[in-house]
Amino acid sequence: MQSDLFGNVPEIVIDVHETGGKGKNAVKHLMSMLDKEQITYSVQKIPIGDILGLDGIAIERKTVNDLVNSLKGSAAGVPRLTKQLEALLEYDKPYVLIENILSIRRDPLKGCIYIPFSTKQTKGKPYLVTMERVSYIHPSSLDALIESISERGIEVIKGFNALHSAGLLYGILIGEDEKRGQTGQRLPVIRTRKGLDSMNDEQEFFIAGFPGVNVVRAKSLLERFGSPQEVILQTDEWGQIPGIGPKTIASAKRMLFSRYETGEPEKAKDDEIASDL
Repeated sequence: MQSDLFGNVPEIVIDVHETGGKGKNAVKHLMSMLDKEQITYSVQKIPIGDILGLDGIAIERKTVNDLVNSLKGSAAGVPRLTKQLEALLEYDKPYVLIENILSIRRDPLKGCIYIPFSTKQTKGKPYLVTMERVSYIHPSSLDALIESISERGIEVIKGFNALHSAGLLYGILIGEDEKRGQTGQRLPVIRTRKGLDSMNDEQEFFIAGFPGVNVVRAKSLLERFGSPQEVILQTDEWGQIPGIGPKTIASAKRMLFSRYETGEPEKAKDDEIASDL
């Protein structure tokens, strides 16, 4: 992971699409929390997930509306969600945050749910007025969808509103103060699968599996050497690619030439997976 001008390496990577718009979603609240605590993060395009953290954490953020829309019979709804969940499983610790799920009202008799979209305090009175929109999705169908996410091995985080959800995200990404800064923590690694729609996608994903090689460097290696086989055969020449140095080359060689051992796998040493930057 590339460091900034001051040598700080991001502990968290946030997808740029989560930072747009006027509304204050959970990710924007999270960024405010990180800024307050002076925790380094970066904002960029992420092919898989919306937030990446240390030690293989990957989080996909969904609102109740997102889930409802996937159930409304759209030809791309459920398949698109399924594709996102399958890609999320490429990470060691996959999560799905469902923002606002704890604040909906359920009406099984009418077969619908009520989703809040605005809450205001009444002028001069100690009352809160919440505006809701109705969605004719049976509550049991929504519950079944959420359960199916858990059954895939993805932990579901349930938030009440954007601020509450941000607090949950902060707890997962940062954890207890005494646990931060522990040696052996792996920095966020951006991996891409994109559904592997083409041979190029397959090749890029394969090469991006090497330690210290992201999809941008994988593309550069393939463009320089022509095929995955040539990339592997010419490992010594990787230094011709900007951003790839001796440490990345050494880590790649170690992975390629180490004997596969059954039983407890040997953990990679910190200096062997360190960035060249």
